[in-house]
Amino acid sequence: EKVELFDQIPRMTDKEIRATYKWATNGKLEDGTRRIITSLDLDPYKMEAHNHHLQEKYKTIEENEVRYEKISCDDADYIIVAYGLSARISQKAIQLLREKGIKAGLLRPITLWPFPSKQIAALADSGVKGFLSVEMSAGQMVEDVRLAVNGKVKVEHFGRLGGVVHSPEEVAEAMEQKIIGG
Repeated sequence: EKVELFDQIPRMTDKEIRATYKWATNGKLEDGTRRIITSLDLDPYKMEAHNHHLQEKYKTIEENEVRYEKISCDDADYIIVAYGLSARISQKAIQLLREKGIKAGLLRPITLWPFPSKQIAALADSGVKGFLSVEMSAGQMVEDVRLAVNGKVKVEHFGRLGGVVHSPEEVAEAMEQKIIGG
């Protein structure tokens, strides 16, 4: 099959670009001097103070902005931690587990940052026997759950990759095999 190549158009000069596209910028003034814009002061002591300010801001956000939902966690022995589509599927999985007499609950992070670490730690301290992190990934949130639990109880991951969606039955089975029976 024959391929036709277009004639090459020569690159526009900076002057031609400015004349044609009034909104365009190339980082230089008309005289060719560079315009470097920085949003932060480069003095290390000012930067340190700025970073301390940011750390305080992050701490305030972590204390006031964490959002999550707990479903059937009050009497739960086992907790699924899941967000998004995985959380919706896990809601059905906890129903299936409860029908079998297994007290399962769901903690659904609404915000992944700030992460509900304190709430997960409180569940681990309250007698929960294990956590299953259900994700549509190879396991990212599970590390946050492990950090929150701090080795107090078992934490495992169940994930599907590539757009494969797990079923409620698979989630319930993963809880039984990895956490309860594992």
